[in-house]
Amino acid sequence: MTLNEFIGNALHKEHQFLIEALHDLTPEELAWQAGPEANPIGWILWHMIRVEDMWIQFFIQGRAEIWERDGWHDKFGLPARDIGFGHTPEQVAQFPRLDLPELLKYGEAVRGSTLEYLGTLGPEDHDRVPRERRPEMSLGAIFLQVAGELFQHQGHISYLKGLIRSGADQG
Repeated sequence: MTLNEFIGNALHKEHQFLIEALHDLTPEELAWQAGPEANPIGWILWHMIRVEDMWIQFFIQGRAEIWERDGWHDKFGLPARDIGFGHTPEQVAQFPRLDLPELLKYGEAVRGSTLEYLGTLGPEDHDRVPRERRPEMSLGAIFLQVAGELFQHQGHISYLKGLIRSGADQG
């Protein structure tokens, strides 16, 4: 197995886990917060897709993010340059309820682009640093960062779903 195959397989596995966790969630469950400073599932999903888009499109390739380039920010009525970093509890609480099928379509576009780009890389490319100001972030390190963050957030989503379904929100 090549490094690219390993990364691609890891991203496919994360997506399988994610779809399994999301498949039967209601809009109310997507917006539920475990506490006033907790992020709801819908926000986490939006954030994790935005992060992948930002790292792969903008940071690595220096291209406009799919979020902005394809008008997803307009479809959802959200800022073009926002990915959720530094959101206050108030911003999270006021985050709109996004249409899950549409959000997943955006995610599919991002993942498709990520895998397409990954397919262009040779073994020697993973040591390349796309931004001189971040010399610690080689392409390999970026893919590791993205995969780690995606699995982490997918775990958050599954955990929150378990809390919701166990009645933890019923006080």
